Amino acid sequence: MQDPDLPVEGSFRRDLAGDQTDALVREEPLLLQVDGQQLLTMRTPGRDADLALGFLLSEAILENPRQVLESKFTPGSAAELQPDRMTLHLDASLPEAMRGRLTRTHEIRSSCGICGLTDADEMLEGLKPLLPGVPKISRADIFACRERFLQEQPLFRATGASHAAALFDAAGKLLGAGEDVGRHNALDKAIGQASRAGEDLSQAIAMLSGRAGFDLVLKCLRLRIPVILSISAASALSFDVCKAAGASLVGFLRESKFKVYCSGSRISDA
Repeated sequence: MQDPDLPVEGSFRRDLAGDQTDALVREEPLLLQVDGQQLLTMRTPGRDADLALGFLLSEAILENPRQVLESKFTPGSAAELQPDRMTLHLDASLPEAMRGRLTRTHEIRSSCGICGLTDADEMLEGLKPLLPGVPKISRADIFACRERFLQEQPLFRATGASHAAALFDAAGKLLGAGEDVGRHNALDKAIGQASRAGEDLSQAIAMLSGRAGFDLVLKCLRLRIPVILSISAASALSFDVCKAAGASLVGFLRESKFKVYCSGSRISDA
């Protein structure tokens, strides 16, 4: 059991003004090296293997975890100004189209490759279609997933400065979860964890701690995740993308209510 006087993983205890102390979220660089390509991100340390795998999958650079043949974490050196490093080697038979996406990505950011696109159909080009009408999830199960989601956020409870994401199946089973100073990183950690466990995401439900921005929505759709629940609002472009894809988008998820933006047929009143 962790000492309650110590900060949770992903945070540091710092002395504040007026003889106060507080737990602050960690925000440190990670250099991702993938077959000679280098990508840099700021993230909350911990679960870096899940972060790297989830990023490669959610950016459609990989189709499945088995395409990663080897991965290695190397801690950084503050004295030598070297960041932590994740080195990955991919299957040599990876299609050129996927390797091309990696080549065009110079930093970990989910908007890479879609700059200048504003049409939902353009953004969905090349993505596999979602399974129609599934999964079915009840209102009661949505609220139950929300409660479980809140339990998976110790870093936020300690610092108030982290994002979270989680994936569930229709029965409410937690498939993967992640917390991070970056909202994209939190989702990538959840995707990486679920994918590493071999979970089928084509009938999964994603839950996001903040707004449903189009970049997070696209990450989900690339994995064929058909239901996206957000604690906050959705953007107009997220709505357009989900409607075009046939995905179910829910926002303003509170203790006893939520707003269905589109494709509400997957959500029952039971």
